[in-house]
Amino acid sequence: MANERLNDYIKKCIEIGKQREEITNNLLSVGWSKEDIDASFSAVEGKEVKPIDYFSNALNNEINSIQKESNNLNENLKQEKSSINMRRKEVFKEERIIDDSEENNSKKIITPIVVIVIALLIFSIAFAFIQKIGPFSSLEVEPEIVQENENVLPPEEEVVEEPEVVVTWNCGEELIDERDGKSYPTVLIGSQCWMTKNLNYIIGNSSCYNDDVENCEEHGLLYDWNTAIIACPLGWSLPSDSDFKILERYLGMEEEKIDVTGWREVSSNAQETLELLNITLSGSRDISGEFKYKGEYANLWLSDPVDDLYSARSFRAKDSNIYKGNVSGEYGYSVRCIKY
Repeated sequence: MANERLNDYIKKCIEIGKQREEITNNLLSVGWSKEDIDASFSAVEGKEVKPIDYFSNALNNEINSIQKESNNLNENLKQEKSSINMRRKEVFKEERIIDDSEENNSKKIITPIVVIVIALLIFSIAFAFIQKIGPFSSLEVEPEIVQENENVLPPEEEVVEEPEVVVTWNCGEELIDERDGKSYPTVLIGSQCWMTKNLNYIIGNSSCYNDDVENCEEHGLLYDWNTAIIACPLGWSLPSDSDFKILERYLGMEEEKIDVTGWREVSSNAQETLELLNITLSGSRDISGEFKYKGEYANLWLSDPVDDLYSARSFRAKDSNIYKGNVSGEYGYSVRCIKY
């Protein structure tokens, strides 16, 4: 009886996972002999009792439960998938029915239109044919009447086009401004063709000196820069700073003075060329509108803007020097056009 009780105890300890050494120590501490303990272990182990059977059974039960739930979920998913597929088929069928309906409606609309177009085409061809050969009731071919072309002139009346006359113009000849008929003498200096008279074409912000028309006959008009830049006739333009540098080199100005601001000397031999340019001391109109320096200075606009100012050249009565500077575009200066 004692051995059976010992066997049951060892068996339960093994089932809950205790090791043999721990079980043996516990039994020895309460008075069991080593021989009885070993004999009970032999008896229990002879029955092939495994320490993990208790947990293994519980784990298997849990696995079976999870597997069952998984199977149920899979079954539910299959049913949902089947339901979705059925719904997709129904929707596709409905869309196909709608498309077929729209296509049929389109055919119902297009077919009559096609028939009408074909009928109109046939009618047009038939009508054109009838107009060409005449009504069906009269199939006789009338003799063709050849009419003379009224637009054809007799040989003696034919118009013979005269060759176009090309008018050539050479620098040194007088230039006629087609806009107002005024004339300007010109001169070739080096490779440049210059007017030898200030421009006198009324445009924009321009005025005669002291608003006296008689001054314009000799001195031309005074223009602000915005007007001067568009004032020259076709084929001519306001000279640029580069154009004037070419002239200054031709007049014998030293190269180191070409870009200097202020009064610069030209060669003593340049007087004759300056006389050809016929620089007139026409004065200027200041920003306030006051006219000044007629007979003392000549001021000519150039085409180059410099920051908020504009390039200009000035001449004076006492010598042949040329002034290089930049001034406000509101001043009234003279314009000498150059051929381009």
